Amino acid sequence: MPFDLLITDKTPRTLLSQADLFDKCPAAFNKAPAPTVTSKYDFVDTMGAVEILQDHGFKPVFAQQKPSRKSSNIPFASHLIAFAQDLEDNPHRPEILLWNSSDGSQSLRLLSGIFRFACDNGIVCGEGLQAKFRHIGGKTAGFENLVQEQAKNMPKAMAKAETMQAIQLSPKQQKDFGSQALDLRWKSTRDVANTWLNTANHLETVCGSFWDGATLQNALAAKRIEDTPQDLWTVYNRLQESLIQGGVSLVSCTKKGIKSRQAKAVQSLKETVRLNQGLWDLAEKVAA
Repeated sequence: MPFDLLITDKTPRTLLSQADLFDKCPAAFNKAPAPTVTSKYDFVDTMGAVEILQDHGFKPVFAQQKPSRKSSNIPFASHLIAFAQDLEDNPHRPEILLWNSSDGSQSLRLLSGIFRFACDNGIVCGEGLQAKFRHIGGKTAGFENLVQEQAKNMPKAMAKAETMQAIQLSPKQQKDFGSQALDLRWKSTRDVANTWLNTANHLETVCGSFWDGATLQNALAAKRIEDTPQDLWTVYNRLQESLIQGGVSLVSCTKKGIKSRQAKAVQSLKETVRLNQGLWDLAEKVAA
């Protein structure tokens, strides 16, 4: 199991108590930075940030932190907590995601997110809907401004989702969008076709996993009744789930030969955020 923060969860969001937070995310309760950071490092207390978010009506509904091989690293590990104001089971709702650490590996970030109940899957919005807070400079009091900034972004994210719902995609538009989406995580077999054809030892020079027409078909296929509409928002969600959760077929090329395999779920928080934001930005271009 990769030792990185997991966010590919299938856990329904429910209100978390202090005890729940401590059980799922003990690093959030740390009151001092790791001894390995420099004197310039400005420690940001996660629970202090949680209290500010709660004061603004945001309730913690999901928490997780990076697993650590050494018990001494647990109090300082990267961790993520999701907050929501409305706990009703609407088709989708906006969230604020708090991402922090106290070991210098991750500066505090607030990300806009949308939680979709149909698949219990979290969406991280694009680069334009995040706020980053550096741990250097002694300005931790400015965190409340970040909260207010992200609170303003939440209706923007929901409005963009509603705009996407109103845009119907033709089969060709879906394939074009899907191809660009798959390119975010894997190379296409088209990218290496010339190498395979023109290089005698192509199995040694081109190894890895690649997407092809079957991958695209898998990624665009509806997995549940709620996913059958052909609007941009629904297609976006189908692609997002395939990119993050995996399960689509890939062409795997090794020195031993070429075979088909299923894609695994993304387990790295950084990669999950990168893919989510990249896909959101692609969807915005389609909607433009």
